[in-house]
Amino acid sequence: MSSFRFVHAADLHLDSPFVGLGRLPAVHASIVQELRQATFKAFDAVIDLCLSENVDFLLIAGDVYDGADRSLQAQLKFRKGLSRLSDAGIRAFVVHGNHDPLDGWAHSLEMPASTHVFGAELESVVFQKDGQSVARIHGISYPTKTIGKRFGQDMKREGDEPFQIGLFHCNAGGYTEHDPYAPRTVSELVDAGLDYWALGHVHERVVLRDSDPFIGYPGNTQGRQIRECGPRGCLLVNVTENGKLERPPEFVPTDAVRWSTAEIDISGLMNPDQLLSRIEESIDEVTAASDGRSVVVRLTLSGRGALHGDLSRPHAANDLVEELQSRRVSRTPFVWIEKLKLNTLPDIDLNARRGTPDFLGDLLRLIDEIRNSPEEVAALREVLTELYDHKRASRILESPNDDELHHLLDQAEICCVDLLAEDDC
Repeated sequence: MSSFRFVHAADLHLDSPFVGLGRLPAVHASIVQELRQATFKAFDAVIDLCLSENVDFLLIAGDVYDGADRSLQAQLKFRKGLSRLSDAGIRAFVVHGNHDPLDGWAHSLEMPASTHVFGAELESVVFQKDGQSVARIHGISYPTKTIGKRFGQDMKREGDEPFQIGLFHCNAGGYTEHDPYAPRTVSELVDAGLDYWALGHVHERVVLRDSDPFIGYPGNTQGRQIRECGPRGCLLVNVTENGKLERPPEFVPTDAVRWSTAEIDISGLMNPDQLLSRIEESIDEVTAASDGRSVVVRLTLSGRGALHGDLSRPHAANDLVEELQSRRVSRTPFVWIEKLKLNTLPDIDLNARRGTPDFLGDLLRLIDEIRNSPEEVAALREVLTELYDHKRASRILESPNDDELHHLLDQAEICCVDLLAEDDC
């Protein structure tokens, strides 16, 4: 058979807003526009890759759109990209996922004839090259957002095509950070007898099995929130004349704007100018690693130092962010500070301070006893229940888990030191 190449992409979420940025000031209209266009630019990058690498087809494993009520702009952009492939003789195979099920609103746009959109019933399509049937693609789209656990269960090898692909939007391998749509174990996918599982749904790049068959997620093409840091893109796949992967699928970044995090230690810093310089150095490192892309970054200040007291004052963090924004947003590529988190500590030895025979020492020992006693933590949770279950507060506050409750204790300890040990700091 002839060798062939394809691109495996998923979770485009076209026209999806970025999460956690709130309402950006109107003065930053250019940034707002770039963020709004990021998912479209990422899809354009997928199409550009298909054209530059002269692949034979593109696979899209669900969640083309972000919601069932997909925007007309998103549909037009999607059709335009597929038309570019069609003009170059490149086919596309698409399934819809839980975010964009078939029963969602769609304008009556006609997709290129070279694009095959799988329906709500399991089907398979044979791909031919040079007059030979070289691959069979099995796929199924979500008819509605809610589907049963056995959805797509019968996807398995059939026919004589030497290379067979499962195009499926599901949660394979028990990935706990994503909803358990169409859950599958790796062994279930292996038993289906296919050669490549082109999966979608998990937004991280995950390889569950590297060969015989390959089972993996390319991740989403554009990060949209702080939990989606680092490069985002798709997979470029080469299949040999013997129907085997020539090499492991190659990850190719497509994101237009990159999310990142940076942690800055305040230890040894004595004034705000030194802090700003340290932060600028850290941001430079982030931008250098972004390959010329604009960056949305979350900064965390940590460590023990003399600046802790200044940073803990009202509005100090906001003032610092505004200064950093003014230095960075006008540049190309831009850097936007998504959030500044303060995890700093006063410049004193807390362990030593707990041993002092005074009120603050007694208070710190009491906090430490609560922290290390499951019974005391449970009692504290009971006390806080009245707040978190209040009919008004519960709308904006979620009851903390154990890690969050311990973090609250840590913050309470720091507040006590700030208020009661000014001479020590």
